[in-house]
Amino acid sequence: MADDDGKASVEFARLRYATYVETLRARMPEAQFDLLMQAIDLYLKAGGGRIRLQMDPEDRELFTAEVKQELLTLLGLIGAMEPGHEDRAEHVVVPLGDGEHVKEAMSLVPADVAKDPEKLRAMRDALDSQRRDQKEVEGIAKASGMPFAEHEPEQPDEGQ
Repeated sequence: MADDDGKASVEFARLRYATYVETLRARMPEAQFDLLMQAIDLYLKAGGGRIRLQMDPEDRELFTAEVKQELLTLLGLIGAMEPGHEDRAEHVVVPLGDGEHVKEAMSLVPADVAKDPEKLRAMRDALDSQRRDQKEVEGIAKASGMPFAEHEPEQPDEGQ
């Protein structure tokens, strides 16, 4: 019986995801929706985890805060399809603000974390530190003649 409950839960999560995607398709401009779905496809092909998006200037313009927020929401709905992680569908996207090296950061977090300014600040500071380290490594690579990414990729953070 528990196995049937698990299958029903996964099926519910899939239907919830599919419904949300169709809602986005209906309300978002086509170019933004297509970019969003490309990012989701990249995430799924990579097997999950952190993704790095390399975008040309046109795509970067389309990748607005709203698209980033919807990307994180979809990642939560995808995560909810994993047995034992159904609660991820209830996670919320929160702005983390600006750090010295990271701007307009946001993350997908459980509702209780969303209400804790100290935890959110710690998350932003960790992202800021990672971005600082990334810039230092790129500077070293550039100085030594090694190839590196010319443009900083966007990094959605699925949170914890």
